[in-house]
Amino acid sequence: MASESVPLAVPRTMRGRVGYWRLTGAMVLQMLAVSVALVGLIQGAVWWFALILTSAFLLVAGAGLRTLGVHRGIVPLLELVLGAMIMTAVFGGGTGLLGLLPTPATFAHWWQLLQQAMLSIYQQGTPAESLPEFLFLVVGGACLIAVVLDTLAVAVRAPAFTAVGVGAVLVVPGALLGDGLDPSALALSAIAYLWLLRADVRTRRPGSPRPGAALAVGASATTVALLLAGTAPGFDRGGAASFTAGGINIGGTVTPLIDLGKDLRRPTAVRALTYTTTAPTGQYLKLASLDQFTGSVWMHRERDTKRLAEGTPIGPVAGLSAEVPTTKISTTVTIDNMQSRWLPVPAPVQSVKGLSGTWSWDPDDLTIGGINTTTQGQDYTATSLLLQPTADQLKAAGGVVPEDVQRDLFLPPSLPAIIQKTALAATEGATSEYAQAVALQDYFRDNGFVYSTQTPLKQGYDGDGARVIAAFLEAKSGYCVHFASAMALMARSLGIPSRVAEGYLPGASGGGTANNPGEYTVTSDDLHAWPELYFAGVGWVPFEPTVGRGTIPSYTRPDTAAAAPTSAPNSSATTAPKRVVPTDPAQIAGATAATTPSALQPLLSGIAIAVLVIAVLLIPAIVRRVRRRHRLRRLSGAPEGAVVVWDELRDTVRDLGWDAPATETPRAFAARLADEIAGTPGEQALLSLLAVRERDAYGPPVRGAAVVGLAEDLVCVLDALESRAGRARRLRALLLPVSLLPAGWPIAASTGTAA
Repeated sequence: MASESVPLAVPRTMRGRVGYWRLTGAMVLQMLAVSVALVGLIQGAVWWFALILTSAFLLVAGAGLRTLGVHRGIVPLLELVLGAMIMTAVFGGGTGLLGLLPTPATFAHWWQLLQQAMLSIYQQGTPAESLPEFLFLVVGGACLIAVVLDTLAVAVRAPAFTAVGVGAVLVVPGALLGDGLDPSALALSAIAYLWLLRADVRTRRPGSPRPGAALAVGASATTVALLLAGTAPGFDRGGAASFTAGGINIGGTVTPLIDLGKDLRRPTAVRALTYTTTAPTGQYLKLASLDQFTGSVWMHRERDTKRLAEGTPIGPVAGLSAEVPTTKISTTVTIDNMQSRWLPVPAPVQSVKGLSGTWSWDPDDLTIGGINTTTQGQDYTATSLLLQPTADQLKAAGGVVPEDVQRDLFLPPSLPAIIQKTALAATEGATSEYAQAVALQDYFRDNGFVYSTQTPLKQGYDGDGARVIAAFLEAKSGYCVHFASAMALMARSLGIPSRVAEGYLPGASGGGTANNPGEYTVTSDDLHAWPELYFAGVGWVPFEPTVGRGTIPSYTRPDTAAAAPTSAPNSSATTAPKRVVPTDPAQIAGATAATTPSALQPLLSGIAIAVLVIAVLLIPAIVRRVRRRHRLRRLSGAPEGAVVVWDELRDTVRDLGWDAPATETPRAFAARLADEIAGTPGEQALLSLLAVRERDAYGPPVRGAAVVGLAEDLVCVLDALESRAGRARRLRALLLPVSLLPAGWPIAASTGTAA
């Protein structure tokens, strides 16, 4: 018996299996540290659970596969496959094969989600709404990070390089968070890195007194990281340059309406711009139309724009009837301390001259956007139309709404019921769209609503999402973002197309005469949002529901806007046309779920499906491993131990794809195997097993001390055979163990002969 084979086989195998789980625990700790660093980027806890569940599942699956005998270098590839299955099940949009395997359509769908995520990143603030496209990035990133960590720490045995991957992730919160990277998150990341290095040392050199080397490396890395945290740009506690400390930044890297709320809460107003106008009064200056509502945020719908040339006409105005009185005005604007990709102009604008840089205009809403340029330092003159619709014209509005405007009726399936319920109550008795719009405006001004920039922040419902508006309608306290978003959503629930406009109030006049009021000064306090509703035959019409802000339009005042008669319900002039609210699949895909559990459910379902499929695929491997362990346990003194050893040897050889005919004598069979594993500790162990087998076959049963060590020798031989077989054969033997099938089955036939 080859007693020297015991320390070379069994302890190393067991040590490797324990080491895999030790390293996996350290990598899960690294992922926890990364997740702590990312807190503050996305609202809620859904993204955190998604990141931890996905990464931990992949890492644990990798350790499990290695424990089953899969070579450590192959496991990352299997983890990638598993990650692709999870991504397909959760974010494949039903395009995957069997719902789990990605297809070309799946990759196209992922590309759309990635583009939507890039757009949302460009428009959202921190913390951003937990939109599906962000969850797509989180889950996809968790898969990639987990595979990278596993590859570096286990597959290539270079755990020190995991610091590069973790550091790349830590740059994100350091650059985007207003307060920079939290030092506690950086410290936790350093601790996790240190623990991983120590786990690697313990795995490679058990009992060695040298883990101090890993401690020294980790301590040095921690020191350097802390120095970077205090000095490097982006890791400073101040974070990226915060727009709240300087000029106004609208529509840059954050959601426009979120920017607006932050600027309105400035302790000291910042002058944004000045302007003069030929209009008799100051003008609302519009930046953008936020017409795409995802359920969590209002966004500007990206469209095909046209290049803006000096003095080139802009228009026509969508839906504007020639019957609506208009006056052409000219406004000269000087930007002082305001940066935006959108140009503030009185709407609807007809032409602009004096701009520097490249600009484009949107044919749908006539907003003007910069192409690789911003408003900072611009001095320009805009020609606009002063629209003067009458109450009678709005009452008589009706007819076909253009298809592109129909999109502005979209509401997410998870819209809180209080929004439509309040809209119906506020407009009870109104028999025309115009009467409904005026009733909605009056509802906010006559029912105890108050203007406050602080209450929403203190009570936790700041923003412009559906759940936020539901809370606002109950609290009846908020600022223009809440009033405008609420009225727009309520209008949509009644079948009236609506959107939210963002820009500036007219500002304060610096004096002058009645005919020439002089220069107007606009500050950060004048940032404003208001709803615009569409009336067929008139076009987009602004309203002013915000209490204490702005000017109520003349066409909604009681003296000019008498209530519509209720005695003619069949009149086309007083009855709102029936419309079907569209359910645009692209927009529904962008809508967020109403509650945290439902938002997390797809990921949990995807992981559960992936686990089920993997479990089914691994059933043969598990059964085969259980059979081997059962046989090893039977070798502890059982009289039939020699036969059990030979059964396991033959089954292993068949699984590896070699011949193992039942008619071959033990000596001939052992001779072939000895040639295959010559020069390894397994060769001597095999000869010891052969001696016991022949004594058992041709002499009295082998008992007592004679069977001691059979298990150790058998493990040594099996390790040697699997090592010589190569990775491909080992993987096939693991996943498709043909020894479970009867020897006569075609699929169980051997595919090769041992050398």
